[in-house]
Amino acid sequence: MKEYVMIPFQVKEDRLDEAKKVINELIFSVKEKEPGTLLYNSLQLKKDPTSFIHFIIFADNDAHMKHRGAPYVMDFVKKLYDLCPDEPFPIFLESFDSCGIEV
Repeated sequence: MKEYVMIPFQVKEDRLDEAKKVINELIFSVKEKEPGTLLYNSLQLKKDPTSFIHFIIFADNDAHMKHRGAPYVMDFVKKLYDLCPDEPFPIFLESFDSCGIEV
């Protein structure tokens, strides 16, 4: 069963460029190494460029656990938390209804 996760977070304004760099590095690694991660989207708020939402769809719990345990993910989390005024927290979601391409 697919797992859906949303992680909203804000970065310090003077560290925005650094945050974008570590986000891009993470997404590159996920694309290269995690076929079970069906979608990993980093979305930046237009009205507040220091605010992001990561939206992730995992094929199943095994894919989610593989992602969480990956060394590059742990490295990303360590770097990201240093760039944020408040610790990011995941929100676990269930699919209710959808429209468009099924992932």
